[in-house]
Amino acid sequence: MSLVSSVLSRDWTHFDDTVQRGWGAGAATRTRFLFKKQVIEKEKREEKISKNHWHWAGHADNSRLVEVFLWEKRYDEAWQEASAGGCSSGLWLRVAAAREEKHPGDAVPIYKEMIAPTLKQANNAAYAEAAKLLGKIRELMARLGRETEFEDYLAALRVEYKRKRNFIKLLDKIEGS
Repeated sequence: MSLVSSVLSRDWTHFDDTVQRGWGAGAATRTRFLFKKQVIEKEKREEKISKNHWHWAGHADNSRLVEVFLWEKRYDEAWQEASAGGCSSGLWLRVAAAREEKHPGDAVPIYKEMIAPTLKQANNAAYAEAAKLLGKIRELMARLGRETEFEDYLAALRVEYKRKRNFIKLLDKIEGS
């Protein structure tokens, strides 16, 4: 079990009670978060040091912090941590969904970035998922007044993935609607 896993799974009940008595509930959450952040940063430093060793080291990023911020509905802070240190693909999608309403321009590049890895799976379910992402991109770009840019993007995808016939059929449906 990694250090981060042990810290994140620790029973914090006693710690929370002690801190709440002294500083209030908000301080307990913030203190616990800052401690977790320090642990994650330490793991990142250790990963850089351990790259010369023979054992596999997991990729350290800000996924845990982003997950905490999303859970706490602190979307701007989740965005900042994801932008600063990266996070898993699933979390990027959650961050994009959280940013859609107030910051559609931030969500568009995230969704665009997910298209290529999704299409690498080369199956109809992946093509459907990519089409769903394209629907979100279309909606957001329309809100931003960038419809022409979206059409150019679809044309570029059509050229790049012309050998994926089933995906091209889904693009035809997107363009037709």
